[in-house]
Amino acid sequence: MNPVCVCGELGGSMEDLLIKNPVLLVGIGGAGSKIATAASAALGCKCLLISNDKKDLIHNEKCTAVYVDSGEWVNPSSLKLRSFVEAHRNEMVAEMSGYSTVIVVSNLAGRAGTAMAPLVCRMAKESSTLVSIAIMPFKFEKDRIFNSGTALRRVREASDSTIVMDNDAFLDNNPELSQEECFGITNSAIVEVITSISTRTVRPAMSILCTSRASSSSESSLRDSVAMLYDTVPDAGTVKRAMVYVMGGDRIPVGDLNKIVGYVQGIFQEEGATEVAMSAMAATDGVRVHLVASAPQKTRFDRYDPLGDIIPDVMDWDEPDSAPDIKLAIPAIE
Repeated sequence: MNPVCVCGELGGSMEDLLIKNPVLLVGIGGAGSKIATAASAALGCKCLLISNDKKDLIHNEKCTAVYVDSGEWVNPSSLKLRSFVEAHRNEMVAEMSGYSTVIVVSNLAGRAGTAMAPLVCRMAKESSTLVSIAIMPFKFEKDRIFNSGTALRRVREASDSTIVMDNDAFLDNNPELSQEECFGITNSAIVEVITSISTRTVRPAMSILCTSRASSSSESSLRDSVAMLYDTVPDAGTVKRAMVYVMGGDRIPVGDLNKIVGYVQGIFQEEGATEVAMSAMAATDGVRVHLVASAPQKTRFDRYDPLGDIIPDVMDWDEPDSAPDIKLAIPAIE
């Protein structure tokens, strides 16, 4: 449903990106496909699901699917899986053509996301305005940190706008939650924000999506979202613009919404740089506040690839690494 803007300076900047119809949602892997399917149902738009696991490709009538066949490989690495994507390039490009805006959702904690998201984003950017939404791993997933960092760099390079959900920062502020509960809350937040930005503009470059658990108090929810932001961007003074989405805001007095504007503007010290959207979407489990803040040039994610700033040109940047099958006929020498 369309958000209703209240309070604050609400005019969009000339630098903002307009979300134009027709819109295509692209979900990569398990989490990406689930989020894209839910968001497309809410928006009534088409979606494309891409995965190497057929279980991820269960979809509604508005979704099409591309199955990336990994052949005899049961559990391929990200690099191996990336090499199989090229065989489906023409099919993916054809499915994404004809849309003014493409929104790509991927979980960069998973192999499918890190393997496919950079390539799919580059394909989509050739003909459409591209908004990418990336989910980052927990810090205890040590084996996934590096791949997620390098994949995020490539996704950002290809995208007009990138929104990042940092699951690790959310879990740090809600340590009593299980991983499944964490995924449920953050995935719902992504769906709600996609539904809201579809009727507005988005900022170019990168933004951080922060959210809260359901609460009876909008101020408490805002506090949780800001705490999550500080985990990802330690210096909040570098944030120049923020958008606040209040889910269930139709039940909150306008005076309380005005207080939220004042709180956020005070935190970021940018008068008139904060917009607040009151969502008409139902929130049966209380009030939730989603904060989308424009990120500075450097975030914690840059540390995931410690060599990226030192020797970026050595890491095969223009063409993402892959591990294709190369069969060589080697004669037996006796």
